[in-house]
Amino acid sequence: MSVSVRMRAFLLVALCFGSAFADMHLGRSASVPERIEQNRADVQLTSENESADFSTPRLGASGLPERSKDALLATRYNSLAMTAGEVFAKWSELQNRIRADEMAIAACLSDQTACTQAARQFLAIVDLGRKREGRIRLGWINRAVNLAIRPTSDWTQYGYADFWASPLQTLGRGAGDCEDYAIVKYIALRELGISPHDLKLVIVQDDRFDLSHAIVAVRSEQHWLILDNRTMAILDAEDAHHYRPLFALDQQRVHIISTAAIDQITDR
Repeated sequence: MSVSVRMRAFLLVALCFGSAFADMHLGRSASVPERIEQNRADVQLTSENESADFSTPRLGASGLPERSKDALLATRYNSLAMTAGEVFAKWSELQNRIRADEMAIAACLSDQTACTQAARQFLAIVDLGRKREGRIRLGWINRAVNLAIRPTSDWTQYGYADFWASPLQTLGRGAGDCEDYAIVKYIALRELGISPHDLKLVIVQDDRFDLSHAIVAVRSEQHWLILDNRTMAILDAEDAHHYRPLFALDQQRVHIISTAAIDQITDR
């Protein structure tokens, strides 16, 4: 199979992890333009060099075979233009479900009888982190979320190739794929007061398996660290040579960061 075909397959129908088939399908949807318009005030779509205050977690890069460079560049430019809007729409749409979660959590805090099991579990995870600091806090959050969710595809749960569930939806079902793990961790860390500048949900390409994956990147003591559902260990971003970032999502923006990587390749 050619590199161009494999890259297109990766961007359109990619797998989150090897142990369970969990699609992060970034294909077009008829309702995408409407969803983007409805949520435009909440989330913005930018490229890395359009936002001067944005710091990208620098994941290690393993390098690309010289013979595949031209095919990769041509496919990446075309595919990113097609998929950035879908990622933006999914992230924007998710914000509505997150706001509903926040209301449920607030009700739980004010009245224990109003608590759902999912809300109790989320608050318990946050409480684990609140009792700790620094890298140890991140380790506890990563481990607690990894143990709370079993890997299951969106097809199995929702009948869709890709559905980004809110934290309470995921914890209520006790199952999800890689972006569901990442979303729970991201919101838990946000609840713990991590600055948006120091917290990103990152969609990466895993070069080991030619698959897409979702992780959380957190800046701690001037170093970017990775929370990953594939491991209980907290990894230094610069050591993750097999992950190449495509999009970094935060509270207000979806940053396209692959374009910078492409420019670096073309400058070689």
